[in-house]
Amino acid sequence: MKILFLKRIHQNNFISSKKVYDMEINEVKSILDQQGYSQESWNLTKLSGDASSREYYRLKNESESLIVCTEEPNGQQSRDFNLITTLIEKDINTPKIYLYLPEISLLILEDVGDISLKDYYLKNGLTKHIQAVNDIKSYQRLPLETCQSRYFDREKIGFEFDLALQFFLEKHLKLNLNEDEKIVIASVRELLINYYEENKKVVCHRDYHSNNLYVKADELYHIDYQDMRVGPAMYDLVSLVDDCYIQFSDEERSVLLNSFDSEFNSKYLKDYQIVQIQRTFKALGSFAYLSIDKNKNGYLPFIKPNLKKLIDVLKLRDEDSFVRFAKILERGSDD
Repeated sequence: MKILFLKRIHQNNFISSKKVYDMEINEVKSILDQQGYSQESWNLTKLSGDASSREYYRLKNESESLIVCTEEPNGQQSRDFNLITTLIEKDINTPKIYLYLPEISLLILEDVGDISLKDYYLKNGLTKHIQAVNDIKSYQRLPLETCQSRYFDREKIGFEFDLALQFFLEKHLKLNLNEDEKIVIASVRELLINYYEENKKVVCHRDYHSNNLYVKADELYHIDYQDMRVGPAMYDLVSLVDDCYIQFSDEERSVLLNSFDSEFNSKYLKDYQIVQIQRTFKALGSFAYLSIDKNKNGYLPFIKPNLKKLIDVLKLRDEDSFVRFAKILERGSDD
């Protein structure tokens, strides 16, 4: 794809009095037109949204296809995506950034296509997943400073746990907890927080699942890494192998885990389970929150299989609080 050399336009030429993601598509077209993407030559179409506050468009002419991403002016996500890309692009296969306008948080990016790692897996099997497992080690070799002083710490893990408690347990499952159960849940919360506080070890993508990895021309591309944090070595591996959007067979999971390390069970299994508990509960909270608070119900089908997965892994642990937490969750899993 040819890199376009685009002229700069003074900030006053932009529509800056309202959030870009609230703009009508014609207003976005007008901004792009000022940047040299004439509406006579380029066609802009809006892409379906996700859980993000950003909006995405595909910008195409007869020979090229690009992605346009918009956010509120001076938006943190766009700023972080631009910065992190410059820091990791030598080590990680990222989309190229052709233009970044911080005043209105507009990015023009390389189009990495429509084939997610999930799509690829459903047609071709684990080959690219094995590559994705190996790419985790590329993140873990990055200096911790890449994360811009963001950590999986007490504040972050506590917030995620409390959101899941409120939206998943209380609002989605509608569980009324007695005093003993509240003590159990408080104990689980502390166990998880303490584990993360003690394991700030490597750079983590933070959202490393099959819908944030794409395959284009047989190359694996990484996206949505702008929120990376320092955390446990198993974090991204759990995100990928216990992906909330794919139910791998036991054999497939074993292949992926052992591709990370041939002695995976003896070296990492206990750590993996702790992270799996935290991440799965967090994901259930996010799914419930998006449904209840944002009226985004597309994630609801993923709740039942991931609740079962969470209960199963809790029962594998020796900690009494985890086993008792499984029993609390089972009360809601029958509904």
